[in-house]
Amino acid sequence: METKKIVITGGANRIGRSIALELANYGAQIVIHYSKSFSAAKKLKTELENLGSIVYLFKADLNNFKLAQKIIPFANTKMKGVNCLINNASVFENDSLTNFSEKSFLKHLNINLKAPAILIREFA
Repeated sequence: METKKIVITGGANRIGRSIALELANYGAQIVIHYSKSFSAAKKLKTELENLGSIVYLFKADLNNFKLAQKIIPFANTKMKGVNCLINNASVFENDSLTNFSEKSFLKHLNINLKAPAILIREFA
């Protein structure tokens, strides 16, 4: 595998975790982004390192534009470059057309649309 310097947003749990574990089999350097899942991220870091990967953790609330902008520069500094970005993070708040609030709507847009766009821009 040529891609060896990887950022995974929302990488501590579920699909992101599975992706990270698979990539560790190829000796990748990985930045695991997390927001509230420090314990899961720390546990995954240990697992990935035991598989031979070099792993960095980065905490950021993707609802915050300034924090989202810091992920790729952090990864570039730690890994001396990034050649793969996996936009995995998302928010799944239960709402509907009859009960959603502007705050909830904006949070969904920021995390599920705006943050990935920011990360892609920083990655490019």
